[in-house]
Amino acid sequence: MNWEEVNDILFTGTPEQITEIRCPECGEALKLSYFPGTRSVEIYCAGCGTVIKMHGVSQKPNFALLSA
Repeated sequence: MNWEEVNDILFTGTPEQITEIRCPECGEALKLSYFPGTRSVEIYCAGCGTVIKMHGVSQKPNFALLSA
């Protein structure tokens, strides 16, 4: 899995796919955050410290719908 596939799953994946998602760098679980006020997404891996930030996303990601 690469970061592009992670992005696809976050926005269009099923609940099962989202639950199973892992960091492409180290294989650890990812912490996912959505900030509706700024339409921003943050992906954080505690395993390797990778942080991915996306600003002004056009749609609410599926992972955020699960926690709503």
